[in-house]
Amino acid sequence: MKQFEKILEKIARENGTTPECVRDQMQRAIDQAYGHPADGAAPLWTGLGFRDERPTPEELVLQLAALLQKNTTPAG
Repeated sequence: MKQFEKILEKIARENGTTPECVRDQMQRAIDQAYGHPADGAAPLWTGLGFRDERPTPEELVLQLAALLQKNTTPAG
């Protein structure tokens, strides 16, 4: 997923850090959200296909992008 790597590099550059640090921070946020789901969050994780394991940042971004594309595609 080269485009994801480029995005991480841009975020890192803009924030004076490394792409690895950006990815680590994203994973920590995912782990926190997954480990402490608010009311109604569990169905979202399930709906994204993440039932029993925490997604990686790449997996989450890919699933969220697909969800957004699905929900913003004009009805034909």
